[in-house]
Amino acid sequence: MNYSAAVFVSIAVLLLLAMAWLAFSGTRRRVDLVRNGCREQECLHISHLRQIKQALTDSDFMYLKDQGYPALAKRIRKERRRIALSYLACLRVEFEKVLHLARMVAATSPNVAVAQEVHGLRVNLEFSYRYYWLYFRLASGLAPLEAIGNLSDMVSALTIRIETAMSELGERAVLGAELSSHDGGGLNARG
Repeated sequence: MNYSAAVFVSIAVLLLLAMAWLAFSGTRRRVDLVRNGCREQECLHISHLRQIKQALTDSDFMYLKDQGYPALAKRIRKERRRIALSYLACLRVEFEKVLHLARMVAATSPNVAVAQEVHGLRVNLEFSYRYYWLYFRLASGLAPLEAIGNLSDMVSALTIRIETAMSELGERAVLGAELSSHDGGGLNARG
């Protein structure tokens, strides 16, 4: 095995270990805290996205450094990163709620195909990958504003799809009830 392959394998192993550490470290505890605490109402991601993006921009930190307050800039950057990580945990809680709702809708829908179940699994895996990659980047000091927006958009799109599916199920239920009432009362009708 040559030197470059050994370096590549070492880097890959380190990245996998870092991802595993992030997956099983404080992220789960924070999510459980948010889930079990009274902060659950605060987890409406879309209402806070603009503020999170603004908090992670460099303009405030540059200003503080230019004014001669580098220690304050560093402290504020650390605090804002902590807030962004909390936002990320709330985003995960919201995604899990929507995914649970999607499973419930799929269970009640008569037309659930294997392809839809596979799509749900793919969405879950894609979210998890993006979430942990973003968590790793935020924890390491990078502020990927576009990635935060993309993850938030993913949750919003899934929410819209679930609302549409629920609306369609409701319409089918009303239509079924109307047809049942026009057929003479349904099962108890006598011919």
